[in-house]
Amino acid sequence: MGISDLSITIEKSFSHLREREIESILSLGNGYIGTRNSLEEFYPDCNPASFIGNMYVQGPDDEFNFLVKIPDWTRIKIYVDDELLNLRTQEVIENSRSVNFAEGIAVREWKNKDKHGRITNIKILKYISLANKNGMGKLLVIKPENYTGNIRVTTGIDCGVAEFGYLLNMNSESRNFALVHMKTKYSDRELKIFQKSTFEAKDVHIYYIENSYNGSYENFEWRAELGKCYAIESLCSLNGHPMDSFDKNFDQHKAKWAERWQESRILIKGNVYDQRLVNFATYHLVNSGEFSGNSCSIPARNLSGESYMGHVFWDTEMYLLPFFILTKPEIARALLMYRYNTLNGARQNAINEGYKGASYAWESTDTGLEAAPSVAILPNGEVIPILSGKHEIHISPDIAYTVWKYWEATGDEDFLVNYGAEMIFETARYCESYITKEDDGLYHINKVIGPDEYHELVDDNAYTNYLVRNNFDVAIKTKEKLNIKDEETERWKEITDKIYSGLNPKTGLYEQFKGYYNLEYIDLNEYEPRTVPMDVILGREKTSKTQVVKQADVLMFMFLFGGRFSKEDVAINYDFYEKRCGHGSSLSPSIHCIIAARTGKIQDAYRYFLKNAQIDIGNEFGNAAGGVHIASAGGAWMSVVMGFAGLYYAEDGFWFDPHLPEEWESIEFSIVWKGERKDIYIDRESIIAT
Repeated sequence: MGISDLSITIEKSFSHLREREIESILSLGNGYIGTRNSLEEFYPDCNPASFIGNMYVQGPDDEFNFLVKIPDWTRIKIYVDDELLNLRTQEVIENSRSVNFAEGIAVREWKNKDKHGRITNIKILKYISLANKNGMGKLLVIKPENYTGNIRVTTGIDCGVAEFGYLLNMNSESRNFALVHMKTKYSDRELKIFQKSTFEAKDVHIYYIENSYNGSYENFEWRAELGKCYAIESLCSLNGHPMDSFDKNFDQHKAKWAERWQESRILIKGNVYDQRLVNFATYHLVNSGEFSGNSCSIPARNLSGESYMGHVFWDTEMYLLPFFILTKPEIARALLMYRYNTLNGARQNAINEGYKGASYAWESTDTGLEAAPSVAILPNGEVIPILSGKHEIHISPDIAYTVWKYWEATGDEDFLVNYGAEMIFETARYCESYITKEDDGLYHINKVIGPDEYHELVDDNAYTNYLVRNNFDVAIKTKEKLNIKDEETERWKEITDKIYSGLNPKTGLYEQFKGYYNLEYIDLNEYEPRTVPMDVILGREKTSKTQVVKQADVLMFMFLFGGRFSKEDVAINYDFYEKRCGHGSSLSPSIHCIIAARTGKIQDAYRYFLKNAQIDIGNEFGNAAGGVHIASAGGAWMSVVMGFAGLYYAEDGFWFDPHLPEEWESIEFSIVWKGERKDIYIDRESIIAT
C-alpha cells in the first residue's frame, strides 16, 4: 500500500486476505450513498456493498433493524473472444487501485494477460457525486495491447449482493438503459437504480439490455483493434433517469469536491507522512457528510461497511460534529436535525424505560427508537447481555452538549429557538427523572455505563454526571434566552449545584465512578506488546474487577470542557488514567492525543496521533473490513486542530494554545466562526487568523 500526498494506492497484486479491508479503505460516498470499492468483476473474496443513508429494514418480528445493502451499481465484466478476464485464473501484470483525496475519484489500473497471451490494458474510474445527491458514475477504458479481437463488456446493476430477504426485485423491462426496481419487504419503501451508458467510439458495435431477477445490464460488443483505446461512460442514479452528459456530471462533481476539499483541508509543513494521514481522514469526512442529516445521520462505520448494522452512535456528535460545525456548519445543522426528527422516538424510549422527557437511542436508525441488541453471542458460544441500550444514558446529554456547541460557534438563533431548545429541554427532563437525591443531600446517577464499557452498571460515572450537569446548565441558559421562568428551571438549578462530581479537591483527581479506586490495579506494560484488547486477555468478568479502562472517560469530559480546567488538573488526571487505559476502543487514542498535547506532553500526543490516524490504513484493530472507523477520521482532525493547534471556543470567541510536534514546522487550516471563514496559520513563533 502506498499513500501519496493526495491519494492512497493499493499496488500491483490481488490479495484475497486483505480484499475486504481494502474495499473499506478505498470506499466512496457523499453522505447519502456509500459504496465499498470492490473489484468490479466480483470474486468470492469480495464483499461489494452499497448503502443509502436512511434505508433501514426490520424483520417481521422486529428482531432486526439494519442498514440494508442495495444492488451494486459498479459491476463490470470484460470478455475477450468470449473469455472472461479474471485476476485469479489469469496472469496479472498490474492491478492497482487508488482514491484521489482531492477529487473524490477512485481509479483502477489493470493490465491482464490471458491464457492465449493477449494483453489488455484496462482503466476504470468511479465516483459518487458530491454535486448530485442521487448520482454516481463510472468510466471504462480498454486498450488491446498486442492483439485485435472481439470484446464484450457487460456493465450494469447487480442484485445478487442485495439483501434478498428484505429487498424484492420488481424487475422492470427497459430497452435502452439498465433499471432495477426494488422495494423493502416489510416497509414497502421503493428504490430504483438507473444506468445509461455511452460507447465513446465510432466503431460499429452491438448494444443490448439483459434483465433478470439478478440484475439489469447493458452489453456492448465490438471488434477491437490493436493499440486503440475504447471508452464506455456510464451514468447511474437513484430514483430518476440520469440526465445530461457524463462529462457535465463529472465536472460538477469535481468542482464541488474541490470546494469542499479547500474548506476542509489541513496543511502540515515538515512531515509528509503525517500530511498524508490527515488527508486520508479528511477525505472520508468529506465523503461522509455532504448529503447526510435531516432523515439520516452518519453511522459508526460511515456508509462503507456492515459493522454495527449501520447504526448511529454518540460518535457522530462527539467526534464528527466538531469538524462539521467548524468547517461546514450547514452540514452540522442537518445532522442535528436528524436528532430533532427522531425526537419522538427518543420520547418513546423514555416512556418504555419508565422515565420522562427524551432518551436518545444508544444505537439509532431512522425512527430514533432504541436499536441496540439485547444480547450478543461470543465466539465460544456464550450468550451475554448487552446493557448499553438501557444504561449508556450519556448519549442524551451528549446531544444536548453538541446542540449548544453548534449554537456557540454559529449563533444560529433560528435553530436554537425552533429545534435545539426542545432537544435540550427534553433531554434535561429525562435526566431529571433518572437522577436521585440521596441522604447526603447530593444528586446521584446510579446503574449506568460510561464511555468505559468495561465497567457496567456503575454508580456516579464521572463523565455521565458531568454531561448531565451540563445538560441542566445549558437548559437553564436556553430558558433564560427565551425568557422562560418556571419551577422546572429552579429544580434544574438545584441539581446543577448539588450533583455528585467524584472530584477530590485535595488531589484534583476525579474518581471515574464510585468504588473505582478499590479495584485491582493492572500494570498494562506487562501485557505489551499485544494485538488484542485487555478484556479478551483477562476475560470480561476479570476486567470489570480491575482499574483497566476501555477508553477515555474522565479525560473525555476534560477534553469537551477544556476551558474550565487548569493544565495542572488535566495533567494530574491524564497521568493517573493514561497508564490505566487499554484503548479497547478506536475512539480512545485521539482523545489521549488531544489531552496530552494540551498539557505539553508532546511525545505522548504524537504517539497517540499516529495510533489514531493509522487505525484503518494500518488496520490497527484488525476489523477495517467492517468499514472505515469514521470517528477516528474525526479524531484525526480534532487531534490536529484541537490538540496540536490548541483550539478552544465558547460563545464569546475562539482562542489557541498550540503545542506542535517536533516533526512539524507549521499547520494551516480554516474554520467558520459566526458565518465568517477564518484562515489559520500556526508555527512555533506565531498564530495568524485572517
